[in-house]
Amino acid sequence: MGNPIRLSSESAQRIVPHGAMDHEESPGASPPELEATMLDQLDRKDRLRLVEFVCSFAWADLEIQPEERLFIARLIRRLELDEDEDLQVQQWLSRPPRLENVDPTSIPNAHRRVFVDAIEGLIAADGEVAAEERDSFEIFKQLLED
Repeated sequence: MGNPIRLSSESAQRIVPHGAMDHEESPGASPPELEATMLDQLDRKDRLRLVEFVCSFAWADLEIQPEERLFIARLIRRLELDEDEDLQVQQWLSRPPRLENVDPTSIPNAHRRVFVDAIEGLIAADGEVAAEERDSFEIFKQLLED
C-alpha cells in the first residue's frame, strides 16, 4: 500500500454529505453540493445502491476504518434505510459488494453528483486518502464522464 495523503479535519468535514454528520459532533458547515433535496430525489433502490457504492470504496484499501464505519452509519440514518436495508449494508461492511453490482456507468446521470459527493465524503472520513482510494476514485469519476 502507498503512503496515505493526510487531510485536515476541516477538509474532511467539508465533503461529508449534508445530514451525515451530527451537528453536535461536527460544527462545520454542510457542503452545498450534496443538499438534502438531492438525496431526497433518490428512490429506495437508488439509496441502497448509493450505500453499496460507498461501502465498495470503504474496501478500496482493504481495510474499513472506524471513521468510515461511522460515516456509513450516519449515511444510513440520513437516507432512512429500513432494517432489511441496514442488514444488507452490514453484510457489505463484512464483505465487499460484488464488482458487477458497482458499475459506475449504471448510475443515472441525474444522480452521479450525489454518488461522487458521498464517496468523496467517505474517503475523507478518516482524514487520510490512501493511494488505492485516490486511484479508485479517479477511475470512478472517469467512468462517469464517458
